[in-house]
Amino acid sequence: MTVRECLQNGIRFLKASGVPEARISAEYLLAYLLKQPRVFLYVESSAQLGPELQDEYQRLLDRRARRVPVQYLVGTVPFRNTTLHVGPGCLIPRPETEILADVVLRTLGPEPIRVLDVGTGSGNIAVSLAVERPAWHVVATDVSRSALRYAEQNAIENGVENRVRFVHTDLWAHVQTDAFDGFISNPPYLNERELAALEPEVSFEPEEALWGSSDGLYFYRKMISGVREVLRPGGTVFLEVGFDQADPVSDLLRTGGFQRISAVRDYAGVKRVVSAQLKEVSRG
Repeated sequence: MTVRECLQNGIRFLKASGVPEARISAEYLLAYLLKQPRVFLYVESSAQLGPELQDEYQRLLDRRARRVPVQYLVGTVPFRNTTLHVGPGCLIPRPETEILADVVLRTLGPEPIRVLDVGTGSGNIAVSLAVERPAWHVVATDVSRSALRYAEQNAIENGVENRVRFVHTDLWAHVQTDAFDGFISNPPYLNERELAALEPEVSFEPEEALWGSSDGLYFYRKMISGVREVLRPGGTVFLEVGFDQADPVSDLLRTGGFQRISAVRDYAGVKRVVSAQLKEVSRG
């Protein structure tokens, strides 16, 4: 069977199974199996695939038909200028989270600073910041040991293991400093209604990385009320937020002693990233 025939069979199979964007899934899985970029499937479409590869491809398609995320099947996901390892027990980085990293990079300069990434998951934010800002020192925390194993692997794979320190803790409980210049978090922010409406693929991801209480704001309240423990006066908070959460999170920041509050929209026009500066302590 040729690459073209195998791919077309895969697309038809996934479509019949009700998998959305069946072509993209079929392409990713076949390219992964062949250890080639997706363009290879079209440039070398007449290449022959042996029975063993065909069987292995069908096994991947069967799992995808059960709605296992493509990223878990291939084991990696691109994020900004990095390729990250992901798998069960680790939240898959979303494209909109690249906006969070971009806002941090544009707001804070290239000079040596300390930043804290709370709830790092795969390490996508921490690792990409360390890659793009060699002078920065990054500390990243997560309550999940499983997620931290992926994060540590990703730091090593991207050559920044000496500039990112990972801490297994809830929020920042075991972080020994109060002098961070930047505080970054993409916390769980889905409410009960949103969680129930998600695609089946999301059920394979850790629920604790998604659910943010009945109104989705639990972690924002907790972080904003206590962030002074780790953020220096004049430091900046950067938070990814869910749909319709930018305004209530901005209100929490305002009443929590922050200024210069702003929101950046994502590709769909949703206010996705909120940033704010912790007010300096007045003297005299």
